[in-house]
Amino acid sequence: MQGFASVFIAYKIGLKEKSWYENIMIKSPNLILFIWLVGTSLLSAIIVKLMTRIAILDQPVQRSSHTIPTPKGGGIGIIGAFTIGLVIIFPLFHITSTITIKGILLAVIMLSVLSWFDDIRQWPASVKLIGQIIAAAIVTISVPLLPLLSQTNFFLIILIMIWLVYVTNAFNFMDGLNGLASGVAAICCIFVYFYTNNIELKLTALALLCGLMGFLPFNYPYAQIFMGDVGSQACGLLLGSFALFNPTSFTFFSFKTHHNEALLVFFLLFGLLYDVSFTLIRRIIVKAPIMQAHRSHLYQIAHRCGIKAAFVTLIEWFFCIWGGALIFLLPPIHNKTMMLSIGLLLLPQLIWTIFVFNLAKRNNLKKWE
Repeated sequence: MQGFASVFIAYKIGLKEKSWYENIMIKSPNLILFIWLVGTSLLSAIIVKLMTRIAILDQPVQRSSHTIPTPKGGGIGIIGAFTIGLVIIFPLFHITSTITIKGILLAVIMLSVLSWFDDIRQWPASVKLIGQIIAAAIVTISVPLLPLLSQTNFFLIILIMIWLVYVTNAFNFMDGLNGLASGVAAICCIFVYFYTNNIELKLTALALLCGLMGFLPFNYPYAQIFMGDVGSQACGLLLGSFALFNPTSFTFFSFKTHHNEALLVFFLLFGLLYDVSFTLIRRIIVKAPIMQAHRSHLYQIAHRCGIKAAFVTLIEWFFCIWGGALIFLLPPIHNKTMMLSIGLLLLPQLIWTIFVFNLAKRNNLKKWE
């Protein structure tokens, strides 16, 4: 709870005439924040529960991990509670909502609406990609990096756009087992909150965490509902955006600061990004269609070979925690520590890859599609 109070130091300074409400806010900011956290989480849970009754079903197909029709749209609860919670928390503590927050909210809402229609109508992948590019563009022009980029080079803007679209898709691809993507997102929010000094980012991470906490009990270890593209794509976009809040943190290849949000997000998401990248490269090598849905991710192969879904999810959660722990315990502020950190980050992925390959071989799984 000590960390909560730090968010509101700016609010306490400069108040002259204090109403009873303001006095409560000054004396008990932790209590007010706790009520907001609980209320936002409960709001998410209520919306998710309602979505289970609406019952827009995800019908199992050959590539699915589930075997019975399951409601989807739990992401509406996550993003709905996130949006409402974020809109409330800034004026609640008299913190000005900047263009960054407004831009990210606009991008998330736009992508969520598009994703919900896609969940219902199953639009082509090209439509998804166009929506993701538009959302990434909105975020890119909203974050405080833009003035920095305008003075450097246009290539970095393209790099940021690719980063946001790639992370958005990675979350969508990895949302194939109960609690996997949503749990990773929740872990990321916790690490980001305690790591960053940026108040806006702290509150945004907390709001998303509340949305996820309301959803996870309905999805892990047994799924009453899936979050669908609404949740997976929006969470991916948000987590990718977390890397862009602090302009100085995007000095990605110099490692001169202890607070590099871009590096933190990369380390936290490394397990998911590794799986997606490895699978993409493998499919290109074997000349498999990369735009076609499949079940050939490492986590899917492990599950197909008999490892319980809940355990595979825990392994992916561990990869996320491992990445975050490396940033805290071994800050990569010099080239030598950076090389060591990257090596330790990559080691579990190599072990996991070898394990899955051997598992597939023992189970005579010749075709990974």
